[in-house]
Amino acid sequence: MPLIDEENNLLDAGLMSEVANNFSRTNGLIVDKNGYQWYLWRVDGLESWWRFFEEVIDAPMGRKLANSACDEEENLLEFEMMNFTGFFRKKKTKLALTSRWRMHGWGTPCIEPPSFDSAGLTPVFAGILQAAIERINATRYRMLWEEKSAQTTRLTLEQTPVPLTKAKSVISPEEEGKPLLLELESGWKIDGLNHLLLPIGMFKRLEMSCAGLIADIGEDERNAWPEISEGFLSLALACKRLFIAGEELFLAADIDGWLDSCKTFFGFRGLSEPISGIPLDTPGGIELKFKTIPCLAMTVGYLAGAWVRCEGRPVKVSVNRSNDFDTVRLESRHDISSA
Repeated sequence: MPLIDEENNLLDAGLMSEVANNFSRTNGLIVDKNGYQWYLWRVDGLESWWRFFEEVIDAPMGRKLANSACDEEENLLEFEMMNFTGFFRKKKTKLALTSRWRMHGWGTPCIEPPSFDSAGLTPVFAGILQAAIERINATRYRMLWEEKSAQTTRLTLEQTPVPLTKAKSVISPEEEGKPLLLELESGWKIDGLNHLLLPIGMFKRLEMSCAGLIADIGEDERNAWPEISEGFLSLALACKRLFIAGEELFLAADIDGWLDSCKTFFGFRGLSEPISGIPLDTPGGIELKFKTIPCLAMTVGYLAGAWVRCEGRPVKVSVNRSNDFDTVRLESRHDISSA
């Protein structure tokens, strides 16, 4: 009698094939067929990141997150067939929506009544479902959500006279690479833990939505980062704190170690990976060069957290963006002796 590989027996071959056919990996980015980039998140990691983010920005941001998710999904749905006509219209629409949610690990949506069963941040899925229903009905709604249980949420949609206009893209498309090969278990689990794909554009929109807010950041920390925006700093510090609080093994004793570890950890998650690096004259200082970083705040924040984990002291971050490359410098925030 043949032996059964228990690990392989748990894998969802159909889901893995669907993901590989619709997503690719290039330069540490996860790219869909239309060139848009995505992050691979562990569900509990995303929830922790959100708590850090709201602490830093010092304001309730659930509604802005839902709006960011809605606008980005509206942009992405321009490439999807969702408003069917003719016989079996409702059935075709339901199947298309359910398939889209399944492929991304978002859970199970319902159009009537508008609701979803999902594990993760409720505002994200509320915004995504709102965008789909608005696209299907060609109507703009005012949306409220109510959590009925730990995973079930019901939407209340109020029709508005606002015209349904196309959302503009906030990131540039990238060329596709090699198929995205993930060992996925049923329910979008990797090694037994819930994961999902989320568009990078959603996080970029969230960053932009912080305009006018003042983050709760001390002067010493603030002076250690480039002056870009409050949204940039809040997203970056949330990523930094998440990485420092995590248990991921990140070994980087030299430049080769940094390049290898970045490829393994950051490239796997779609955060981009450096194409080269050089040591700086300061103790532990490094400079990493990337071909492109779609959402600078997220990747730089994780890099800062990794540097702190490796060096055990506060980090100073510098960034240089050009038409060809993004360069990130990480070094000690305070002068120390190299002796």
